[in-house]
Order: sequence, then structure tokens, then C-alpha cells
Amino acid sequence: MNYLAVKDLKKTRELWNNLEIEKELIITRDGKPSAIMVSITPEIVEESLIEIRKALFSISLSRTRKKGSLNPITYKEIEAITSESRKSRSLI
Repeated sequence: MNYLAVKDLKKTRELWNNLEIEKELIITRDGKPSAIMVSITPEIVEESLIEIRKALFSISLSRTRKKGSLNPITYKEIEAITSESRKSRSLI
């Protein structure tokens, strides 16, 4: 995978050439990965977007589960948090 700085996005010819060769580019901001650019064809736009969203959701869910397993809370704590949230939103 090839990395590309945000400032280099202005170099469109080079950008498209790199994307055609690499198929994926990681866009960096201040030297840190910030976005992924993926080459697609017009026929697979919707399917690609759906799959990307699924992957991002799966990553988020895995991270949440891992975080929860490292610092588990009890059922009573969950109930207290839920109750407080409902009170603050006038749902009780």
C-alpha cells in the first residue's frame, strides 16, 4: 500500500496513476493515516460502499467488545447508567 500526503492530492495526474497501479492509497495528515482511497469501477460503487461500511462497523464493534472485556461493568451499573440517561431525557 502506498502513502500519500494530503498536500499531494493536488497532483491529480500522479494521484490517478498511483491509484491505478496500487488500487489503494492511504492519505496522511501530519504524517498520520487519515483516510483510504480505493479504486473502483462505476458498476460496483454501491456494493463497495456497503462493504466498506460493514468493515468499519465490524472494526468498531470488535474494539468496543475488547474495551468492554478489559473493563467489564456489572448489570447493576448498566441499569444505573440507563436509568440516569432516561431521567435526563425525561423518559421516565
